[in-house]
Amino acid sequence: MTPDRPQEITVVRLADETIEQLADRVADLLADRPTPPSASPSSSNPAGLLSAAQVSTWWGVERGWVYQHADQLGAIRLGAGRRPRLRFDPDRVRRAMGDPDDTRRKR
Repeated sequence: MTPDRPQEITVVRLADETIEQLADRVADLLADRPTPPSASPSSSNPAGLLSAAQVSTWWGVERGWVYQHADQLGAIRLGAGRRPRLRFDPDRVRRAMGDPDDTRRKR
């Protein structure tokens, strides 16, 4: 739309078959999406903790950023040594970062 042209409205009509195909595609995309993190334990992660990679994926930030802000995100250090593995409580990360779905929408 330009200032000297009036706004044009275009009406698009879709066949029922096309709407069904779109709905099926959206359902497929949603089914492939991983489940949002929660504090509930899973068989692969009995403590319900997230890795830095999972925090990075869910909140849409670089993995390096997660490591740089580990203390602010409540990192739990596993093991001793120079570079222990880090795990994160999803509820604590959510309090620090907000809901992951809100973060994704802002991207």
